[in-house]
Amino acid sequence: DTLGPAIRHDPAFHPTGTNVDVVEVRPEPGRVRVRTFEKGVEAETLACGTGAIATALVSQITERAGGDGRQLVAVEMPGGTLTVGFRAEGDELADLTLGGPARTVYAGTLEWAG
Repeated sequence: DTLGPAIRHDPAFHPTGTNVDVVEVRPEPGRVRVRTFEKGVEAETLACGTGAIATALVSQITERAGGDGRQLVAVEMPGGTLTVGFRAEGDELADLTLGGPARTVYAGTLEWAG
C-alpha cells in the first residue's frame, strides 16, 4: 500500500509514472509470485498481463526460468496464475504466449444520446 504508490510516482519515472511489480521468486523452477500496483487504477490489481510477461522474460534473462529452449513460467497473481510461454534462442525470444483464467466481472449497456 505504500511501496507501490511511492515507486509509481517517483521522479525517475516523470512525467507519466509507471506500473510497479513486486516479484517473489518461488523455490520451484519457472514459478514466481507477483503483485502489481497499476497506474491509472492507482491501486493493486488482481492481475496484469504486461507485468506477467515482463516478469517471465526477466526470469529468463536472470536464468531463473531454466535454460535455452521452450520456457513456461507460472506467474502467480492474486486473481489467479497466468502462464507465460516463449522460446529462447540465444538472445532472441519468439513464440510468446499468455494464458490464464478470464471471467466477466461487470456487464453494462451504454446509451448514446449524441
